[in-house]
Amino acid sequence: MGCNVPLWPFILVHIWLSVTGFQAARFGGQWVTHSYAWMNFTIVALGCWTVGQKSMKENCIMLIISLILGFIFDIVFLALYEGGFTCNSGNNGRGACSEYLFSYFMAIINCIFKIVTLIFAICEYKNRGGSVPNVKASVSVG
Repeated sequence: MGCNVPLWPFILVHIWLSVTGFQAARFGGQWVTHSYAWMNFTIVALGCWTVGQKSMKENCIMLIISLILGFIFDIVFLALYEGGFTCNSGNNGRGACSEYLFSYFMAIINCIFKIVTLIFAICEYKNRGGSVPNVKASVSVG
């Protein structure tokens, strides 16, 4: 049972979501630190490298690890930098509030989409000859 879906459309969506998630200016700066952008664009670069190097399964492993870590760090970034922004403040105006909310929700969608990309990166790893351990969990109550 293999999935033959190419990985490059997922990487293109991550490029778009990473740019839109980082674009909103907040009080003269970004709404989240630059480490958020570095993390997401590093994942995009690893994804491009994985798409370009079709014969190496090690690239898929690096992409899988970076997607897992990126998902965890996205949750931390979104939890830390969400608070403290009020849309009713006079110096921001309505345009800044909607731009901030758009970027914030694009960052949330990017975080969720990393799980979808992770599933297809694992499929790509299997297609390249990698083996995934067969984990069977048994639960006994009593």
